[in-house]
Amino acid sequence: MIKTTSQLISLHAKLEEEAAGKLRVLALHHTGAAEALNRLADENVQHRDTVTRVYREGVTDAFEVGYLSQPLNEGDYTVKELKGPLKEAIRTAILNEDAVIRFCLDASRDANQLIPSLPQTFQRLAKRKEKRKALLESLV
Repeated sequence: MIKTTSQLISLHAKLEEEAAGKLRVLALHHTGAAEALNRLADENVQHRDTVTRVYREGVTDAFEVGYLSQPLNEGDYTVKELKGPLKEAIRTAILNEDAVIRFCLDASRDANQLIPSLPQTFQRLAKRKEKRKALLESLV
């Protein structure tokens, strides 16, 4: 169960890293879409770094002991393997984007109590990820 700011940031980093890794593997198998897939993977790493930076800039002892009023269940947010032909793998990649978007929106709901600029960061990432889905769809 995700209850603290640190746990929230750690899960977000894990989701972004897993999604990036899966996109890079998919790029190796589908060279025609490799440039776009690798660019999306790079963005995942940037998203991870953005949230981590906001966390580091905003954290103090008072915030670190803060708890989410509505804990999140880590199992509700998973990044699946990208298997099969490109079309099927892209569908799964879009579902992975949806999982991270859902996490970002859920995290933003309660994060204001923890670090003031964190909710806006998660909301901004969710909007970016919605746009990324269109790019993924254009690959098939």
